[in-house]
Amino acid sequence: MEAGEFATIQELAEAVGLAERHVSRQLRLAYLAPDVLKRLTCGREACAVSLYDLCFLAGEAWQEQTERTFR
Repeated sequence: MEAGEFATIQELAEAVGLAERHVSRQLRLAYLAPDVLKRLTCGREACAVSLYDLCFLAGEAWQEQTERTFR
């Protein structure tokens, strides 16, 4: 979407063959704090939230994301 290939989430969802709701939820993960992404991908810490919860945490401030993810 950032490259301008798709104008809407609906267009992107249709192009990849997924439900618009699913694509929308996954796109939210792009807004996770860099620290959260790094700690999750390194896999060295237990996470207190699910992937579903992370989608909603992405709208929070980065410090709040870190605190709520790694309680």
